Amino acid sequence: MKKIFVILFSVTSLLMFAACAQKAKVTTSWVDPSLKGYGANDILVMGVSKDETHLKLYENVFVDQFIKTGIRAMASHKVIGQVLEPDRDIVEAAVKKSGASSVLITHLVDSKSKTHTIPGTVHYQPSGFYGYYGRTYNSVYTPPSHVTRTVVRLESNLYDVSTSKLVWSAQSEAINPKLLRTDFERIVGPLIADMKKKGVMQ
Repeated sequence: MKKIFVILFSVTSLLMFAACAQKAKVTTSWVDPSLKGYGANDILVMGVSKDETHLKLYENVFVDQFIKTGIRAMASHKVIGQVLEPDRDIVEAAVKKSGASSVLITHLVDSKSKTHTIPGTVHYQPSGFYGYYGRTYNSVYTPPSHVTRTVVRLESNLYDVSTSKLVWSAQSEAINPKLLRTDFERIVGPLIADMKKKGVMQ
């Protein structure tokens, strides 16, 4: 008689979860050729979001990462209070009050989720009586599992305050972000690295 063992996750499922682990990257970026070597060193960080908590956390993480690289930076919510969707007048007022020479504005481009179904499988494992007598086979059953992959895309733009010119622009994406501080650090890290690479930071 066959014995059936129910296992919640197969190796395939675990690999799928590992592949969908939280990560972020810059997918494309651009810098004004006439402003290479711009050397931003005094930046106002401004996020655009309908979620106050995430907005503050994002700005704070960006500021902290800038400061670690020796760049003076300020979060807009600490300059003018919390504004979820700032217009041009609000941005200009924040820049003027902060005294920053550059402003970095980030907004959500889109967020898409897709669920993948991993079919259930049955594996047969040989077993024996003390290894000497006739073998039998146990059935190991793995039920279907569902993995949801969410991709969030952001756009970040760095402007020169004195000329209002766009200096640098980048689109980035994060996979399965839970929007914790560590997620924002993963998102911000590649953006700052790209800014350095493009020569727009001192």
